[in-house]
Amino acid sequence: MNRRNKPFNTLSRRRRRVRTQHVKNLIHRERHRCGGLHYDYCDSENAEAIAAGWVWTWSDVLFLGNSPDVYWNAEIITIDVARADIVENLVLEEAHAIFSQNQQEDEARMDTTPNYNAKGKVVSHTVVERTRVSYPQFGGLTYFDYIDKRLAEVMRDNPPVVTPGYRIQPGYRSGIGLQIIVVESVLTREIIDSAIRSFLAGDMLLVPLSKQDDEAALCRATQQ
Repeated sequence: MNRRNKPFNTLSRRRRRVRTQHVKNLIHRERHRCGGLHYDYCDSENAEAIAAGWVWTWSDVLFLGNSPDVYWNAEIITIDVARADIVENLVLEEAHAIFSQNQQEDEARMDTTPNYNAKGKVVSHTVVERTRVSYPQFGGLTYFDYIDKRLAEVMRDNPPVVTPGYRIQPGYRSGIGLQIIVVESVLTREIIDSAIRSFLAGDMLLVPLSKQDDEAALCRATQQ
């Protein structure tokens, strides 16, 4: 395996210290925006977005550990996001169990049309909106209509219980992976800092999370 692609916690102490120092410098450089305890990939001070109705419910942050060769790569989410992640993955598994393999592949297919420049070279592709198919096994609903219907039903009738806390996520190349669920319904810089301090002090509950949480966290990580 290429050394660059090795999980952070398998690197030598010297290499971990070098990378942690880089994160320390980044946190210091962005202290005017993030407050000095962590570095946030998101713009937590985006007043225009908040005024337009944006609700801050999850964030990816870096913060230093309690030793000079450790920094944490944390996904911090609200308890509502954690609950919605579990329900969504359960419903998707349910729908795929009803689908045939061909139907799954057809729904996952993305149709596009090429865009050409003045020289006739393809420079991009535009996604073409498809006519959605209604399926008898979904009661005549389309795939996405069925998903929406089942999401609403599960959240109404059988919402999963989620416990605030943290769990370690192995295999991260950038720092040690971590997920923190906070009980609040929205995030603020103060809530994130409070969660970080609680974790570093050892005052936060270690919570075993489900397979659905693993998949949801991985999905968000690949979108960054």
